[in-house]
Amino acid sequence: MEQILSTIDFETTGQGFTDITKDINHWIKYKKLKKGILLIFLKHTSCSLIINENADINVLKDLSAYMNAIVPEEGVYPLNKNLKKIEYLHSEEGLDDMPAHIRTMLTSNNLSFSVVDGKLEIGLWQAIYIWEHRTSNKSRSLQLHAIGDFDLN
Repeated sequence: MEQILSTIDFETTGQGFTDITKDINHWIKYKKLKKGILLIFLKHTSCSLIINENADINVLKDLSAYMNAIVPEEGVYPLNKNLKKIEYLHSEEGLDDMPAHIRTMLTSNNLSFSVVDGKLEIGLWQAIYIWEHRTSNKSRSLQLHAIGDFDLN
């Protein structure tokens, strides 16, 4: 049993989803991981790493609409309707930054997968996405940590 650590970088195009499933499968093939566990960690606090449906684009649109409704960019609306909207205090990096941190906190920045016969074990209709919560393009880094059996030939 061996371990490999790598970092791979991605460019996002502002708020939305970047499907990285093919890139992860390519990395598994390139590193010759035959069987094991793959841990993926997104090294950022204003975007998320998720697994979700890849068959219907409307799923991703609905996820975005829901997240924007519960974490609006312009501030927090208290559950008690008698209170005023609360403005975010943190805005040094832009008005979209604090809501991005909250959205990341509500989702995830890491995933783990089994690898069997050199292939990522995910469902037929599943994909791995970087969910960018900032409005502008960003460079994002993933750390991949594979533990398992590699074809060293």
